[in-house]
Amino acid sequence: MMTLITLVANQSLACLSANTQLTDLHKCLNQHFAIYQNDEMSTNNDMLAQLAHLLSQHCHLVNMTALLSSIIQSPTLLKQIAARSYWHGNGFLKVVLLDQGYKLRLHIWFAGTSCEENIHSHRWGFASYVLTGALKSELWADAANDDLAALPCVSKPYPTPSQTPTLMSDEYLYTAKHKNDQNNVAARKQYIGTAHLKKLQNVTQVAGANYVMTPDQLHRINHPGEELVATIICTAPTQVLTNRLFPTTADPKLHPTNLSSDELKHALTCYLNQQRLVA
Repeated sequence: MMTLITLVANQSLACLSANTQLTDLHKCLNQHFAIYQNDEMSTNNDMLAQLAHLLSQHCHLVNMTALLSSIIQSPTLLKQIAARSYWHGNGFLKVVLLDQGYKLRLHIWFAGTSCEENIHSHRWGFASYVLTGALKSELWADAANDDLAALPCVSKPYPTPSQTPTLMSDEYLYTAKHKNDQNNVAARKQYIGTAHLKKLQNVTQVAGANYVMTPDQLHRINHPGEELVATIICTAPTQVLTNRLFPTTADPKLHPTNLSSDELKHALTCYLNQQRLVA
């Protein structure tokens, strides 16, 4: 029978292991952003491309499985990570592993629950690596903007105008929660008007693939609910406070409830168990 001393020792080792992995990831990512911040010759696209490469090297499924297994065994880390993680209004579990100006996040779409995101842009560029399943998404643009060649995320050939699906949608300017003169300002949305959008492309990224997204690229994820899907993404430091939002409901959820330690542990355990079944 395992003694209390042995149990505590094993939990400490698991905690040290998770902390060590997260510390190593932080050193790698922090160095990456520092290099590009001081390199005037490199572009934002260069930075994102190299970031995607780093995720492929350091955040592949084997490493992330070990990290999540260790986090589950660490009550302290579970509490810290749960306090900044939640079920996103767009239908996925958002687990913020690191928040250091940049954010390293695990996104999980569970099988059996379908969802379609709002079309939106971001306040930062990001790189993503697909851990599990096939991530289905759509790229969109303003219908009045015919300069598609400027969009690095879209592969040619583009749809012809007659083949391009279009959409009329209410547009909001979303402002993230932030500090103003040391005061906390809650997230909010402001109605802008009606926008005419056109779909550029349907995209499917399979496990083992990486991709990048620039801040101004309109997109949304579609999860049919047929399989487990998970990605690890790293967002660059925030560039602006606002982004464009085209909600599918009149009242998109702006203030999600953070997870408890037990809820995060249960969700991560479910993901690891389901991942083993599909591997």
